[in-house]
Amino acid sequence: MFMRLLVCGCALMALIVPAAGEELSPVRTLESPPDFFPAATQFSPVPSGKGWKGEEGPLSEEILRDTIDTIREHGFTGLEGPTHRPPEEEAYILNYAQSRGMFISWHAGGIENFGRDTPPAPCVYSPEYAKTVRAIAEERLKPLAAMPRLYNVFPYQDEPFTGGEKSFGYNDEVKAEFKKRYGYDLPPDLNSLREEPQKWRDVLEFRTSKFPDGWRQVYPILKEILPGPKMTLTHDSHNTFGAGVGSNAEIAIDDVYHWGGDFADMFVFDIYPYMMFDFRFGECSKLPKPRISQTHYAFAHMRNLASHHGKDLGFWVGTYNPAWFDQYLCPELQAKHWSEREMSTTAVAAGANYLLTGYKIPVDAGHWASLGKGLQLIQKTGGRLLKAPKVKANACMLFPRTQYIQLQEEFFNVGLSFELFLRAFGELDLIHEDQITDDQLEGYPLLVLFDVKLLPKTAAERIAGFVRRGGVVIADCVPQLDELRQPLETMKELFGVRQAATERIHRTGCWVPYRKAAPYWFSRPDNAPDESRHLSDAIKAGEINLSTDIPVVSPRACVVSKAEVLGRLASEVPALMHHKIGKGQVFLLGFCVQDTYFRMWQEDNPVAREALRSVVASLPPKAGIQAHVYSSNADIEASLRANDHEGFLFVINHEASSLETVVRVQELSFSIGRIIDLANNASVEFERKEAVVEVKMTVPLGETRLLSLLPEKK
Repeated sequence: MFMRLLVCGCALMALIVPAAGEELSPVRTLESPPDFFPAATQFSPVPSGKGWKGEEGPLSEEILRDTIDTIREHGFTGLEGPTHRPPEEEAYILNYAQSRGMFISWHAGGIENFGRDTPPAPCVYSPEYAKTVRAIAEERLKPLAAMPRLYNVFPYQDEPFTGGEKSFGYNDEVKAEFKKRYGYDLPPDLNSLREEPQKWRDVLEFRTSKFPDGWRQVYPILKEILPGPKMTLTHDSHNTFGAGVGSNAEIAIDDVYHWGGDFADMFVFDIYPYMMFDFRFGECSKLPKPRISQTHYAFAHMRNLASHHGKDLGFWVGTYNPAWFDQYLCPELQAKHWSEREMSTTAVAAGANYLLTGYKIPVDAGHWASLGKGLQLIQKTGGRLLKAPKVKANACMLFPRTQYIQLQEEFFNVGLSFELFLRAFGELDLIHEDQITDDQLEGYPLLVLFDVKLLPKTAAERIAGFVRRGGVVIADCVPQLDELRQPLETMKELFGVRQAATERIHRTGCWVPYRKAAPYWFSRPDNAPDESRHLSDAIKAGEINLSTDIPVVSPRACVVSKAEVLGRLASEVPALMHHKIGKGQVFLLGFCVQDTYFRMWQEDNPVAREALRSVVASLPPKAGIQAHVYSSNADIEASLRANDHEGFLFVINHEASSLETVVRVQELSFSIGRIIDLANNASVEFERKEAVVEVKMTVPLGETRLLSLLPEKK
């Protein structure tokens, strides 16, 4: 969120003193978990309703109250502090909000003393580091100890990532720590190691570790000073999800799961796919469709991080406000009044248990009204939604960290492949390479490998063991390099091929679509590759049960040894292969899914997109695997949160041309007996087909639906 918000202790102490002349209800405690959905915003002008309209100068207590009341009426249950109003007004604002049952989120600034572009000072391996951090923490956090209804605090650097080699330190403490961990002297520069895979990996692992090495010292200090509120860390929208190389981070080095999650109570995810750009590479960034793909992909990273460590997950909701990336605002975006509602509901459907606007209330009345309707709908769940996590999918997609580090290739455009499988199957989680600790794959029955061409030997052997004991793998690429970039045989045997191509279009730079200034390419090299030069092919009608031809980009030829060829491209290259091994089986697509799917969006070819979706959708059932939830309309999302006695079905229109869909829900841990539309508390008709419940729905553009799934009344 690029905010650095500090406040002095004397102003904070004023917050617990009731404002003169005003009787405020003493609603001072905060249940855990709360009996409402935590959604916070900044105290800022409201475009409609009673309250502050942005006029300069002091604000009366009446205007302050009216503004808070209007914010509450729009479904917000919390306020962000500091408010950046005069101390007397801030005291009244927060006291009145607390008296109305609202919670407080507080920004304390980066206490851990980090920076993206310079080494920490003092070094995290210095005995002075913890002392320095403690002094900062005591100054900023101690005054918060008496604040009522303080829900969470942001004490960490906003959106941390390694800003290239300039952020590397070479002092004595750094050198000593490296030698202690790896047994040899820290090399004096990075470039000299590019042809030494082991040292290259060691150095990058060490350099990215400075963040968690610092956070693990900071967190106990924070909790000692302020044990109650949730210590919250915001993670960035691309650098730590496979898009750092060739972007702000310059090199592939950081990722959120590898860092860990034992140094915060809540992780908040930050991405803005409607209001600006979503950090894809090359031509994919010029046409960010399907618009929701990078949100789903990056959210899967964050959900995996939070769920694995048992932490809360939140989301920054971008708003139509000139205080936030003014250069992108335009009539086209203003007309998309549903964008905040769509994104906030999508986040909650994906597992978020906390929302915070970033930044401020929308300045447009249409955006404000739509967001309010969406939040009011979510608030109808009360605190019950917080006790119903997103249902674990029956499929997961691998994030290959070692490949990202060793090959220094972006692994973010693969969000297109993630999105296609999600739309085809109905649900999809992400599993990190570090989680492949045995052949159980955390209980997932199906593993998806998109554009994975390098795997550590142990990970490859465990995946092979997963298949032999009954697991299923679907892939568009065969990993044939190990962690030291040496030939890997394990996966060729698993897929029943002797060799297989792994090429995809090399894309560079990120298109920044300014509207009030000239758009430009960010971080695009002068010798950027020509993305229009690539191999093309097609799957002809009749192959793989297709009723129409579909174009293919970046075909991947292979030499088949044991696999069964289920269909071929026009060039006779295998388009789909199947191999049974042990009790399990694998499917291999003979082309790059992300390149192929993106071209179908570039050429506005919905027939081909739907045909490709049908091909992918046909594979899991062949192995007897079904999703918990599925939407027949690819542009209308269906997502499921549930516990052992209640479920919530989110149905969200993502700019669908057709407004109709049929949503299928597999029976949960309870038999679904009633479905209630929370918008009007009306019963929803459904059909039961064996263990599946089907609901036919109409979801207008800009609308989100939220259904309560309940067991039969006893």
